[in-house]
Amino acid sequence: MQNTQPKHYFRICFLAIAIAWILFSSANSDASFNKQSKETIVTGVLEKNLLIRPQLNKLNFGFGRYNGSEYFYEKTISKIFFQDKSLEARVIGAVIESSDITLQLSHPILGTGTIKFFFSNEIIEQTSEEDMQKILLQTLGDENHQYVVIDPQNKLYHLWSCNHLSDPRLSVRMKREDADAQGYRASQFCFKKMLYLPQFLLESALEREWTIRLRNYEPMHNDSEKQMQLTAAGQKVLQKWPYQLMGYDYVFYLAHNPAIDAFAIPTGKIIITTALFDSLANDDELEALLVYAIAHIEQRHSLKQHYACLEDAEYSATMRRFADFASSLAGPAGGVISGALNATLPEDSCNPQTLSGYDPNYVQEADATAAFYFDVHGKDKRAIESLIKKLQFNELSKKLHPDQSSIGVDAVLDNDRLKRLQNTRFVNFKKDNHFILKRQEKPPVQLDLIYQRFYDNENKLFVYIDEKNLLALGQEINGKITTTLYVTDKNGKQQFQLNDHLLTEDVWGAYLTFEASTVKKQKPLQDIETIVLSMVPVRKPRTRETSDPQDKLIRKSGDVLNDQTQQQYTFVPGTVEWSVLPKP
Repeated sequence: MQNTQPKHYFRICFLAIAIAWILFSSANSDASFNKQSKETIVTGVLEKNLLIRPQLNKLNFGFGRYNGSEYFYEKTISKIFFQDKSLEARVIGAVIESSDITLQLSHPILGTGTIKFFFSNEIIEQTSEEDMQKILLQTLGDENHQYVVIDPQNKLYHLWSCNHLSDPRLSVRMKREDADAQGYRASQFCFKKMLYLPQFLLESALEREWTIRLRNYEPMHNDSEKQMQLTAAGQKVLQKWPYQLMGYDYVFYLAHNPAIDAFAIPTGKIIITTALFDSLANDDELEALLVYAIAHIEQRHSLKQHYACLEDAEYSATMRRFADFASSLAGPAGGVISGALNATLPEDSCNPQTLSGYDPNYVQEADATAAFYFDVHGKDKRAIESLIKKLQFNELSKKLHPDQSSIGVDAVLDNDRLKRLQNTRFVNFKKDNHFILKRQEKPPVQLDLIYQRFYDNENKLFVYIDEKNLLALGQEINGKITTTLYVTDKNGKQQFQLNDHLLTEDVWGAYLTFEASTVKKQKPLQDIETIVLSMVPVRKPRTRETSDPQDKLIRKSGDVLNDQTQQQYTFVPGTVEWSVLPKP
């Protein structure tokens, strides 16, 4: 996957109402801060501590009020703004341009972030420099961010920082859990769920395209017994997921259709046909099916396969630029992407895939996730085997149908898939799986081991790192970056090579799959002392030692760019810890 810079895809978080407010303010604003006011305001906020309280809606923008007038603020997608606890950040920079003021904030553990305030004529003209400093320093720390505002007439509750209440100070406020207990519903404008992921807008466009192509799969009514059973089973799997989910808004649809099919649509929609649902023998098979579907979505296989389709169809250069451009669009502009994709997707290779229709490497990763899920919860894997056999039988019936081509039957009868499922062993790093990289003058980085798995001569390590910028994604020069993990434990040192095709990014970090570089050491990791992450830019090789694909590239003079370009980071047991303020 390509790494799109945050400044592009973070713009997706603007709602239409916020954009309209900014445009209106810009078009009608003549007031600005004079030179003396700028100097006074900047001097008054620089190097001051600013209190940040967690906001209930997890949006990166909001509204404030001063003397009856509104102002708007926008936050970057930084860790310091998306915590569940209160914290203090220091103002390390302040810039005033016309009617806008931007503060750069810093936290020793959580890094930096930026908040930009947009002020109207009225506020600029009516506010003293001292009061403007208070607005800048106190907006994010307002205790009202911890409460919701009640609308008894419509039985709704809103955020204090919304702009569609005339004066929230005249309304009753309470904790959100109390409002829920009293039967109030959340305003969808205030609590609109936003997901901050790289290439999420492109993934949303793929979802729209899939929805169009799967329009013949008509969902059942939500109140049907089978639909409720499916929804409940899906929510149960999500609650039991063995590691942190990406945050997709999952919806499970049961569709009237005689075909035995299931689709994991990008961004969280899962369609299961009534024919498949009725063919499942028990709840364990249904659970296995849902784990597969969620695994494909969590590992963003449709997005990865989309890029692979573009490359296979020799669309690579042009279409990747289009995809990156699409990922950078926001708001109404995003609506045109689906149609453009429809005109450019190779029809045969990029149609929506059933759960068995993904690239074999992705199917194998979904298999591993399902096996790990069942292993963690002590469940019998025979339900997974039964499900796979049924899906294979279904695919085989399609391939051998008199009206269909028999090409690809060998791929359907993949007995190695069942063998791998039966014989894969896992090491579940339940505890002592956290490792920390301490850096001078930079926030620490945490690496978590999730599981290690073995099959025949394979030895793979699945990890999560909470700072993907450490990986130098997309910064290859004259070749690729070889990323290696050296793990020292009670048995010595093991070496693992990153499989970058299986890398899955979230907003700040990434899930990584490393493969052992040698078959000699097949021992599970125990009592780990250190983990060293090494990255070496390597030019394309001129020779190989042998034709064995397991052999490493010869790094003769000219192959390695420069010994000084190698980067190494040493992680030791520990977790990132940071102090918080008392709860209000």
